[in-house]
Amino acid sequence: MATSKPAPAAAFSQSAPRIVGEGDRQAFDQAIHSRVSERAYQLFEASGGEHGNAHSHWLQAQNEILQRGLEVRESGSWLSINAALPDVDGDDIEICLDANHVIVRLKKSESAETTESKTFSHQETFLIEDLRTDIDPATASAAFKDQKLTLMVKKRYPETGTSTQQPPARSEY
Repeated sequence: MATSKPAPAAAFSQSAPRIVGEGDRQAFDQAIHSRVSERAYQLFEASGGEHGNAHSHWLQAQNEILQRGLEVRESGSWLSINAALPDVDGDDIEICLDANHVIVRLKKSESAETTESKTFSHQETFLIEDLRTDIDPATASAAFKDQKLTLMVKKRYPETGTSTQQPPARSEY
């Protein structure tokens, strides 16, 4: 008769990503703004401190800081948002949702640090995806298993006679 050994306790400890609530939204937005601002200033300095390019530096910084990398799939009345996140612990993942987009903030732990890819690289990354449909952020749930993030959120169907809300402009950050 075959016997099985119990799995080590560490195999059952799952760290969970945190979905940012309305109360923490301002701090989340401020973290993005700070990172974009820091990178825009680095671009300004790299250009020799030449004035007149603030807007292009800001847009370039946004494109570098707010990266793409989330996969969105629709299934009935739900959206599934997925991402492979190697070298990240579930406790280091924060998710911010509004009616039309999702932002995932990753804070890599010291032990997960790899070689530097860019001089502005920090241990913090932001992944953004503008959604093509309205969602209800209150219905969101997230799981992180085997270095894969799965976020489920219910679509919000507009009431007849109302228009959908536009996503905030990325220049807010």
